[in-house]
Amino acid sequence: MEGNLKIDINETNRGKEQIIIDRKFKYNFSKLKKDNTKIYRCTEYKTLNKCKSFIILNDNKEVLNYDSSHNHPGNEINASKSLIKHKIKDEIKKSLIPSDIKSKRIFDKISQEIGYICPEYKTIKSQITRYKNKQLFPNAKTFDEVPNVSEYYKTIRAKLFMENKHIFADGTFLIAPTNSYQVFITRTYVTELNCFYTTSILLMTKKNKLCYKEVKDHNILNTYYKAISNLCFINIEYIPDIFNKIKNTCMRYKSTCSQFLNFLDYFEKTFLNIYNIKYWNYYNNIDHITNNASESYNSYLKNLFVKKPSFYKLIYTIQFEESKSYYDYHMRIKGIWRKKSRISERVDDINILVEYYKNIEAELKNIGCSKNDIIENWFNCLIRLNNEIINFNKTK
Repeated sequence: MEGNLKIDINETNRGKEQIIIDRKFKYNFSKLKKDNTKIYRCTEYKTLNKCKSFIILNDNKEVLNYDSSHNHPGNEINASKSLIKHKIKDEIKKSLIPSDIKSKRIFDKISQEIGYICPEYKTIKSQITRYKNKQLFPNAKTFDEVPNVSEYYKTIRAKLFMENKHIFADGTFLIAPTNSYQVFITRTYVTELNCFYTTSILLMTKKNKLCYKEVKDHNILNTYYKAISNLCFINIEYIPDIFNKIKNTCMRYKSTCSQFLNFLDYFEKTFLNIYNIKYWNYYNNIDHITNNASESYNSYLKNLFVKKPSFYKLIYTIQFEESKSYYDYHMRIKGIWRKKSRISERVDDINILVEYYKNIEAELKNIGCSKNDIIENWFNCLIRLNNEIINFNKTK
């Protein structure tokens, strides 16, 4: 008889080991003997029934002794309920994003696999929900409540940040947790694969809204703000002069654009003085641009959340996305997957326009025009980049 026993390994609500025999009788762990064998007693042992049935198993879960003298009938519904709860909890425990587990879907699948009497899902729903919530950290409402983030999220491609010269950065408000204002994402473009991979994700607690308002409400400032973002495409030799032209023009409106002037001071100090311009300029090497890839990735992340996520929900989701991206990178770098085809329309448009102004610069120099004329030439290039290419592609 012992050889025909159907043994399922289960877990109690408190996480203790439990054995289910023939999907009717449940046995809780009772004692570990000196020879490492385990004694399990019927769950009715401590009830009024005082059932004396027990089973002894070795390390391989093989039956050494089994007393089947129950003084009560088996309960298939109760046994199946315990077994299904355990299997669902096990799926939740293994998941990187416990809150995204579809418990009902798992219940339906397990019910079919088990193929015996099952309880209705509503009888275990509340217990599964409580267990799922216990797997999550409570939401961090302020940054003071956030632990060392490196313990929860470390990009597994940090070396890509160092090994590839194409690093793009963009921010999104769409997935910012409740304790932050914006999520700032850096991505590296791996040229040989024609793919983007995320290298870091930063949570920003605040942003200068006044600067945004000044730019939004002022046509000239808005034009210059966008022109600053296009400096990376023009001749590096004239960038400081063009920047000064923009800044001097904005000084005429200093009574209404103090925050934008602060932004210009920051840009000048950081990107013109501290960092060498060649590190962020693409004048002779426009392989890719940031807007399409970064904005599409931000939209993709937004679609993963029904509403703004909690801090830990965001971390869990990012970890899961990182694992998929990491797999993608290694499959492509090993040649198992083909590299992506280059979508070059927008990049080519920029290259054509920049090449056009390169030719104009050469002609201006040939006819002996002044440096101011060449500066004006590249300033016009900035404006056309914004009006004819950057904005046009956003409406496609």
